[in-house]
Amino acid sequence: MEKLSPSILKLYSYFSHLSDGALEEVCDKLEVVELPAGSGIIEEGAAADSFFMIKRGAVDVLKKTKWGQDAKITSLKCGEGFGEMALLTCSHRYSTVIAKTDVTLYKLYKKDFDEIVRWDSAISCMMGSKAHASSEYNKIKTLQPFALLDPEKMFALSDKFVEKNYAFGSDIIKEGEVGDAYYVIKSGKVAVIKKENREQPEQVAVLSEGEGFGEEALISGKRRSATCRAMEETVVLSLSKADFEKLMKASFLEIVYPEDITPEDMKDIVFIDTRFPKQFEEEHIEGAVNMPLEYLRTRYTELDPAKKYYTYCGMEAWGMPAAFILKSLGLDASGIRGGLSAWEGPVDGTKDGIHLPEAPAPDK
Repeated sequence: MEKLSPSILKLYSYFSHLSDGALEEVCDKLEVVELPAGSGIIEEGAAADSFFMIKRGAVDVLKKTKWGQDAKITSLKCGEGFGEMALLTCSHRYSTVIAKTDVTLYKLYKKDFDEIVRWDSAISCMMGSKAHASSEYNKIKTLQPFALLDPEKMFALSDKFVEKNYAFGSDIIKEGEVGDAYYVIKSGKVAVIKKENREQPEQVAVLSEGEGFGEEALISGKRRSATCRAMEETVVLSLSKADFEKLMKASFLEIVYPEDITPEDMKDIVFIDTRFPKQFEEEHIEGAVNMPLEYLRTRYTELDPAKKYYTYCGMEAWGMPAAFILKSLGLDASGIRGGLSAWEGPVDGTKDGIHLPEAPAPDK
């Protein structure tokens, strides 16, 4: 394949400041690499040995989260470069890059990359600025609620966050309040404390860096069902109700109508009842498992990622937030519209407390 010409190389923003002679020298050092779609180009954690520019096609940039998800950071196309961050910081690869389509790349080895950076401080500054901005974006993108969000929607959210700091013991949200925001922990720890249906408040969960909270009231339209209190100096990213509904809820809340669930479907579905055990024992969808909403974040690892889940409660207040949480964690989950009150299929339990008995067939 014909080598890259200096005039074309100058169109890549990284090298636009180089002299004609320097551009010619860089062109001589570039190696052309052609790869089919699906090929691995960079592996997260590997030693960094080269910088790449895309001549043809597109690549996906992925980052593994602490929950094991592959967060799609972004997609890059013709004219863009990647791999400079690890070279500039002398560290291992920060992310994985795979070919989204068949690609043609220009590859520049580390020793040549380092030499070029020494030639022109503008290149170093430009790449350093990009690496810093990417690092900040990547950190937010790998927080659990955003890990599986489409990069386009993530970019739309990037200027919507409000960063807030809370001292030890401060209440971020209070039980009984009207919900007006969604929160994600950037650093620190948060205790989830509930009084509802209890003689004394009980700590039902501890949330740490990367986890979100506050979605229940925003999805159900009801008041806050728990107090979330900082257990140490804590920084959160706050997202308004309007932005949450437009980008987060729209991405991670899927709804299924009871009348659309056939007996055949039920063979392949796991129903999750998100109510308290006593309510579950009284009546529940046949074959359902009981996993109360307040314990869902600590128990979701019990679920099989290969299965499909339908969540519900008596109406919708807990079933819909449960579906949102599970979907954002990478599980195939939907909330049943109307919950148990709208269910006309088979049920189990100690009493038939919701469904009316069928009317007798008319005499003929």
